[in-house]
Amino acid sequence: MVGYQIFQLKVDQVNEFFVLFEEIVWSDFKEWTKESKEKWLKEDYSPDFWKNLVQDGKCPIFVALEGTKMVGYVAIETLNFGVAYLGWVGVLKDRRRKGLAKEIVTTVEKWAKEHQVHKIELETQVIDLLPFFLKLGFSLEGVRPNSWQNLDNYMFGKVLRD
Repeated sequence: MVGYQIFQLKVDQVNEFFVLFEEIVWSDFKEWTKESKEKWLKEDYSPDFWKNLVQDGKCPIFVALEGTKMVGYVAIETLNFGVAYLGWVGVLKDRRRKGLAKEIVTTVEKWAKEHQVHKIELETQVIDLLPFFLKLGFSLEGVRPNSWQNLDNYMFGKVLRD
């Protein structure tokens, strides 16, 4: 993939990252209400949340840079007992379907193996993403019907092997 640099986010880059995160939250996730998005951006996933996550150093955020602009990311939100939880995967709409998300996830998998992570888990309420995650080698492990915001929640996992 030409023109993209993937790197682990540093604390002094969080505000720039938040601009990308916010843009993707507002442009995507049609299943979520405006009120939910506002709450997440101001409270649950505010710049302070991301700064604390990055400062802790245990749960990295990997970002794709095109020139000087951040265009995609994958965030490990929790890491417990060898299992990494991908809380967020996002790519700007005009950069999609070019292999960028796959490349960032592959970078995360490499990092995970180097840090003795044996499994990656994630979940989505966006049914259109199921084929994408299956193509990346994740398995659909279950569905929680009528979960958050009365939406079905699709649970995925991928056991990492050498």
